[in-house]
Amino acid sequence: MKQHSSGFVIGIIVSIVLGFGIVAGIWLGLSSISGLGSESGVFRATRTGPNSATLELATYPDSQVCHADAGAPQITWVTYCTGTNGLATHLEVPPNSLITVVLKQYDSGTALINDYFAQVRGTIGGVAMLDGKPFSNVSDVGAISKNTKGHTFASDPGHTFTIQSAPNTPQSEAIFVSVPLIGVNSSAPANVNVNGIMYPTPNIISFQFHTGPAGITYLWHCYDPCGDTQYARKPPFGFSGPMWTLGYMAGTVSVTNY
Repeated sequence: MKQHSSGFVIGIIVSIVLGFGIVAGIWLGLSSISGLGSESGVFRATRTGPNSATLELATYPDSQVCHADAGAPQITWVTYCTGTNGLATHLEVPPNSLITVVLKQYDSGTALINDYFAQVRGTIGGVAMLDGKPFSNVSDVGAISKNTKGHTFASDPGHTFTIQSAPNTPQSEAIFVSVPLIGVNSSAPANVNVNGIMYPTPNIISFQFHTGPAGITYLWHCYDPCGDTQYARKPPFGFSGPMWTLGYMAGTVSVTNY
């Protein structure tokens, strides 16, 4: 597993998180550092029908589940893993299909810098499900908490799961899907054992989107700056470490026949 020592131009990241105008620029950044981070880890969505599949993922506040051999400081980094606790670097989904994404969110919340990412975008119906209840914006979570007996969610997302097309993708093949992954309440007890490590009961977030034809590769990325609010509001605005490392908070989604 390779780890990076330097990466994106900070100006690109600042522009992305403070103003959505050049969000596609992050694709160019990731493409230029394809050798940085974890390049292994191909994970296929499970086919559930001729034109449907389910993709199961999880987010963690550290990297012990799917980067157990990582040294310091990487072992402390937030990360995405597959639903089978493997690397989520390169995801594969079938073409022209309805994809159901199911995410277990084990991490707590961090306030967004850009409220654009508070909105659910590009999903079927413009909604996602939070423990079985629909929401379209982070602002909906308070009402969901009141109506969910014995469960209080964080008021901020822990991460976003954002899928986007490469620049200059034909309009007919372009995609943009972004879902804020509501964080676990910071006072929640660590009562779930995952590979011998204790985490709080995860929030289950699910949504659906359609894929295009085979042969397209999308980027997936998190746009919620990790780290506390003091450092997330100063350069590099929370976008260092895991946020720009493949296999942690970034990777690819390839549309392929299988």
